[in-house]
Amino acid sequence: MQNFTVTARERDTLLAALRYYQFYRMQGHPFDPRQDHLIDAIASHTGEALDLTEIDDLCAGLNGNEHALTASA
Repeated sequence: MQNFTVTARERDTLLAALRYYQFYRMQGHPFDPRQDHLIDAIASHTGEALDLTEIDDLCAGLNGNEHALTASA
């Protein structure tokens, strides 16, 4: 098992993604844009939400990319 530290902003993005997945599963159909504001509210709870590059880096870190892990620490 691999452990690494995430920032508060990264944690908020992970929580938003999990809530989106939960919402998606509960609805049984694809993304509902009427609920987008809820995901944004979670992702930006502690400040500005991650941008696309930061999200990509976080995903790389979760997949074991050493560069992303170093950048997150």
